[in-house]
Amino acid sequence: MRKHHSVYLNTVFLLLIFGFTAANILRPQRERSETENRTLTKRPALTWDSLISGTFAKEYESYLSDQFILRDDWITLKTGLERAALKQETNDVYFAADGYLIEAHTGAFTGDTAQQNLVRLGSFFQTLAQTYTPEHLTCMIVPNAVDILRDHLPAFADPYDQEAYLAKVKDVLPDGVWFDASAVLRQAHETDGQKQLYYRTDHHWTTEAAFDVFASWLAAKGIGSTNSDQFVISKVTDSFEGTIASKLGISGRADSIQRWDPLAAYDYYLIYNQSDDLRNTMYQKSFLDTKDKYAYFYGGNYGLIETKMPQAQTGRRLLLIKDSYAHCFAPFTCGYFDEVDLLDPRYYNASIQDLMASKSYTDILLLFNAAGFAEETAIARLLV
Repeated sequence: MRKHHSVYLNTVFLLLIFGFTAANILRPQRERSETENRTLTKRPALTWDSLISGTFAKEYESYLSDQFILRDDWITLKTGLERAALKQETNDVYFAADGYLIEAHTGAFTGDTAQQNLVRLGSFFQTLAQTYTPEHLTCMIVPNAVDILRDHLPAFADPYDQEAYLAKVKDVLPDGVWFDASAVLRQAHETDGQKQLYYRTDHHWTTEAAFDVFASWLAAKGIGSTNSDQFVISKVTDSFEGTIASKLGISGRADSIQRWDPLAAYDYYLIYNQSDDLRNTMYQKSFLDTKDKYAYFYGGNYGLIETKMPQAQTGRRLLLIKDSYAHCFAPFTCGYFDEVDLLDPRYYNASIQDLMASKSYTDILLLFNAAGFAEETAIARLLV
């Protein structure tokens, strides 16, 4: 009887193993995870060079993780079991106070890319400093929630000190170029602990946080001054659940997304990717009905978005080199420049140096979130 029972268990075990393996091989590969709002790793090609170098093994591991059958369901089950066991951290995410899911960003600031990007950034701005004065150059690396909202973290949490990395960023820059967004956000949090500076289930900062930093930057650079009384603030959705909740396969505490419209209206239009794709608004309402609600700002990520404001007549043209943290920041710049171009080096395939030479920008602002900047290999494209 025991022998038959053992054979039965072994048969079921083998069927599960080979069944899942066959299913993973035979099922069509997924291009994108709508739940996580990211592109999934495809099956890598096996070559002699990739096998010897070890890159094939690493890429294949990522492929298996991304394309595993019922992946989203397994993630949800894993998170549920860990929460039931009262764990306060899973998959590099802290279950923090007040419903916040806060990424730890473990290893982001100590890897080779993080160190190389310091050198690349320094070279980029040192070259610019030969043409631009400091009041026309800005490097703004925005700390992540794990740095500003430390009082929300579980008692055992000991994340990397992002301020140490940001100090290194400042050290490689010419004098007067660094703008300390961390100081602005920290003061805002200490002054009003109820002000929401980051979304609870997403990695982005909020529009209100972006405005606080924008207003301080505007004054620091002598461009002008502003305050919240000069805007009509509206809530465009109150059902936003972001990428961190999706990463864990759970539903978190939904947030609202705000839109700030200036009382002094201005006319503008946008050109996407130097094509005939012209739009008359920075806000894409259709995305509010999708999972990726943050794409309400500008419609998501594009290589180049040129914003033209013919009536501004300031004589200034801003190049904003950015990641998606800039999407709720950039609308505030309109009206202070005749043109604001949003350039994302992750998606812009032409020469950035050639673009800068052809457009004769008067001001350059680089705006990234800290972890995103430290891990972004496309920073190397600033020098091309």
